[in-house]
Amino acid sequence: MTEFALIAPILIIMFVGIADFARVFNAGLIIEAAARDAAEHAAQAYLADPPGDTAQTPAQRLGVPAPPGSSAYYDGLHLDAAKVACAETRQLPNADYQSGSGTCSTWPVVGVCIHDQAEPAGHCGGQITGFQWPAPAQCPQMNAAWPDPPGNGERWVEVRLCYKFTSILNLPLFSLGDFYIERTRIFTIPCYFATGFGPCA
Repeated sequence: MTEFALIAPILIIMFVGIADFARVFNAGLIIEAAARDAAEHAAQAYLADPPGDTAQTPAQRLGVPAPPGSSAYYDGLHLDAAKVACAETRQLPNADYQSGSGTCSTWPVVGVCIHDQAEPAGHCGGQITGFQWPAPAQCPQMNAAWPDPPGNGERWVEVRLCYKFTSILNLPLFSLGDFYIERTRIFTIPCYFATGFGPCA
């Protein structure tokens, strides 16, 4: 009994540590899938209603370079993408999915950029209504620069997510505490019905 009493705390810490590792791995997969799906959703929304003269068909608008866009247009795409990410991460412990608005006011933090050379300067990765911003310092990817598209007609959506993971084990000396999971995913806007299978104009 004495030997068991001595070894039991160590075994418990080991088992909880293994469980925490599994939770971290699962959370990473969920965040990664949410970022990818949010980027795809925004890309499809862009295809359905690209910027430009609304008297023209989407294919016609995609056949010419994107005109300078309005903040309201891109805000709508950002919000749609963020809501997808929020909904897909709602089962994570620190997420605070609000079913009425479809937003997450704390976790995950979401950043979105539509790389089409038309989104207003400084608009990429900006605050999204109903979501936390700015990103904490522990999320360096969220605060990194958003690269400009190469100017050859390529357009894509980039989504960045940051999530705070809290460990189960909260004992002095053993606690993993809080740490942050970041994922970035891009999804190409495929203008196949405008210019064949190549990029947009």
